[in-house]
Amino acid sequence: MTNDDWGNDIPAPEVLQAKGAKLEKAASLIIEALGEEAGREGLLETPRRFREMFLADFSVNGSPEKALEEMIIKEETFDQMILVRNVPIHGHCEHHLLPWAGLAGIAYIPNDNTVGLSKITRLVEAASRGLTIQERVTEKIASALVSVLEPQGVQVVVEARHMCTLMRGVRAERQTMTTSIAKGVFRDNPETRMEFLTLWSRTDPAL
Repeated sequence: MTNDDWGNDIPAPEVLQAKGAKLEKAASLIIEALGEEAGREGLLETPRRFREMFLADFSVNGSPEKALEEMIIKEETFDQMILVRNVPIHGHCEHHLLPWAGLAGIAYIPNDNTVGLSKITRLVEAASRGLTIQERVTEKIASALVSVLEPQGVQVVVEARHMCTLMRGVRAERQTMTTSIAKGVFRDNPETRMEFLTLWSRTDPAL
């Protein structure tokens, strides 16, 4: 077994082939169940596209906490709040198998170590892989940072739109969901929390 650029295990070719065959069969069954003509031009390549999409989006397979923590490489520290905003995030709802997508913000105050900007982006992406819910992803990101960096505090906010509410049920097109978790000084110190909220809510300057 080999590893990708993030250190995650890459399944053997025969395992990927077996998964791919099942995904293509699943797509074909959905097309058949909906009464569509599987042989028409627009649907001929749909099972293949379905397979490729899901193998790509689920390649980390839920990202166990240990794998998330291994992505965090500690660097030089500074005594200041570090806030990363507008980190793209997307996942698949475990209730309806439909995607959700939005932006994440991560803030922390280090003790002895910081983490590189690119590692935070990769951490967010890996934490949202697999069938999951937004609340769990928010918790996983915060817990991984706390476990590795042991900072004074961590705050994670995720805001996303969910296709399950856009496409079905109430069909709320503009509805968003925000999840937030605070640990350490972000939870216990009102001044730190207010500093975070001020920085979080500011309008981005023109770049």
